[in-house]
Amino acid sequence: MLFKNVLFFTGILSARSTSCPRICTQYGYGDPVCGSDGIIYPNICEMKKKTCGKGVSLADNPGLCQRAQGSKCEHRCGGEKDPVCGTDGRTYLNRCMLEVEICRVGIGLSHLGSCNNISAHRENCPVDCKQAPLDGPVCGSDGNVYKSTCIMKILTCGQGVVRTNKKHCQTTRHCREACWRNARPTCGSDGKMYANVCKMKSKNCGKHVFEVPLAYCSSQERNAGESRSCPTSCANEIEKPTCGTDGYIYANECELKLLNCGAKKVYPTDLDKCRSKKNKCSKIRCGEEFDPVCGTNAQTYNNLCQLSLATCMKGVQFAHVGNCTALKESIPCPTDCADQSYEEPVCGSDGNVYRSMCHMKKETCGQLVISVAPQHCRTTAACNEKCQDEKNYVCGSDNKIYKSECEMKRDNCGKHIYVVPMKRCLAGFLFRGCQKICPTYFDPVCGTDDKTYSNSCFLEMENCRSRALVNLKHMGSCSEPINEIPKNYLY
Repeated sequence: MLFKNVLFFTGILSARSTSCPRICTQYGYGDPVCGSDGIIYPNICEMKKKTCGKGVSLADNPGLCQRAQGSKCEHRCGGEKDPVCGTDGRTYLNRCMLEVEICRVGIGLSHLGSCNNISAHRENCPVDCKQAPLDGPVCGSDGNVYKSTCIMKILTCGQGVVRTNKKHCQTTRHCREACWRNARPTCGSDGKMYANVCKMKSKNCGKHVFEVPLAYCSSQERNAGESRSCPTSCANEIEKPTCGTDGYIYANECELKLLNCGAKKVYPTDLDKCRSKKNKCSKIRCGEEFDPVCGTNAQTYNNLCQLSLATCMKGVQFAHVGNCTALKESIPCPTDCADQSYEEPVCGSDGNVYRSMCHMKKETCGQLVISVAPQHCRTTAACNEKCQDEKNYVCGSDNKIYKSECEMKRDNCGKHIYVVPMKRCLAGFLFRGCQKICPTYFDPVCGTDDKTYSNSCFLEMENCRSRALVNLKHMGSCSEPINEIPKNYLY
């Protein structure tokens, strides 16, 4: 479901309290959520904004917004145009509108972006991109970023990849971000100084550039002056907790200088002045899960929880997934990867999937991209998935039938294969008489025989068997008629 990766709220919201946002930006507030009032909202920010002071929180059970739970599938979806494709082969205006249809008939998300209803093996692909416009960077529905639409079509020929909103890809989600005029000097992994983190990301649209310690940029400048004394590493320093005048607790005085070099004057002070900070951060408890992430202090943490502890203690932020790399290390880039195509697909720390390690190093030369666990990229997330034995047959965009969506994605590791209507895979089968395979979703209709059928397909089957004696009386169950069919889809 789409109700994950959101914060959980409890308690009553007072009218116009500080927790009630006045403005929700177009990008960056997550997936649709189900409110405790049984209504679907575009994101958690919109829910808090539209229900301010009404005591509405996230539903304990996301199923509350499902018809099976008695929901009326009410929603507060906006008109943002961010098309997504449903497993029914229809394109929906945005993800929230699709969530309404998921509630109503139990379909699912096929992929981000508009539906490409041309069979994958019949897709027209360009031969070269010499005359094509350079309209990139482009965020594809497979989660990868491409230099142009044409290059995307060549590299993914036969996979039905379409353009999506830039916010759906890691290195393009900040491309159109409006940056506030806050001056917080930031050093990028490209060795350049920026006014703030936002400017760094927006100016490097489509590139893997992340924040690193300011000392790294200072050491690159010829006239560094006072900044030459800033340390570039504290790896060999003895750990001695140091309280800074900014209220943060550092591992030692070296780390204090490393993280504040050139930005602001922070000095060591009495450790007692950071006691409240220490008590607050000590409440964070982390497990032993190993899924390394890199912090903006160029230090690797075993998991996101340990990084959040460092964020609490000394303000370290998330840089990228995976281990930190040597910032000054110059590694030669490969020029030919023709012999490497037999390797397994590689998920890069920039969010893109590459055909091999060689291809990753070649295409991201100088960007410090490393390979990370496959679950961090869209088309490799299910590569190592252990699928259940339950049979829930789906039709893949490669026109093959799979036992489940999990097996479909696992068997096509690194490829953009998605669920399409079952009728595509059954097109080659011949059914005699009134035999028909109907979808399992519940979208009741009432027949002229005053019997309720699960959906219109079952009614059509009965119509065939009775030789046109049973027809559609109205939408909805016979006891609860619906005046018209909801139209949340574009086409």
